[in-house]
Amino acid sequence: MKSKKSMRSIHVGSGPARILVILVLTMSTVFSIFGQATPKSPASPADINRFLGKWSAVHNGTTYFLLELHKDRGTLAGGIRVCAFTIGEGDHPEITITNERLGKSLPIRNVVISGKSLTFDWKDPDGDENHFKFERTEENSGRLNWRELPVDAKMPVIALTRQATKTS
Repeated sequence: MKSKKSMRSIHVGSGPARILVILVLTMSTVFSIFGQATPKSPASPADINRFLGKWSAVHNGTTYFLLELHKDRGTLAGGIRVCAFTIGEGDHPEITITNERLGKSLPIRNVVISGKSLTFDWKDPDGDENHFKFERTEENSGRLNWRELPVDAKMPVIALTRQATKTS
C-alpha cells in the first residue's frame, strides 16, 4: 500500500505560474494531435496514368532531356536522362549541346501529384540537387520549371513532349 505522501498531487501554485503551466500543457497536447505530419493520400490510378510515358525535350533534332515515368507498386516513379548541354543567360537563353549521347537514368524522388502538375526532386549527374515542377499543358505536352532557385538564378522553362508509345 502506498503512503499518503506519495499519492499527493503536485501543487503548481496560483496566479501566473499556474496559468503558464496550463497553457504549456494545452499547447503541447494541441501540437501532438495536430502537429503531426498527415500523410498525403496516394494519387489515384487516373492521376498517375496522366503522366506515364517518356517526356522529351529536343533541340535541333537532338533529345537533350528525357523524363521517363512509370508505375511502381501503385505510385508514380521514374528517372531523368540528359545529355551534356549548356544553357545561356538572358530572357531567351540559347541551348548548346556539347555531347548528344544521353546519360544513364537517375531517379526522381519525393514525387507529389496535384491535378495537372507534379513536383519532384532529382540529383543531376554533377551531383547538384534540383527541385522541379512539371505541368501538363495538353494531353502530350507540358513544361518543366525549376523550383526553389536562388533569387539571382534564372533557368528557362523546358518544353516537354510525350513520345508516342510503340504498339506491337
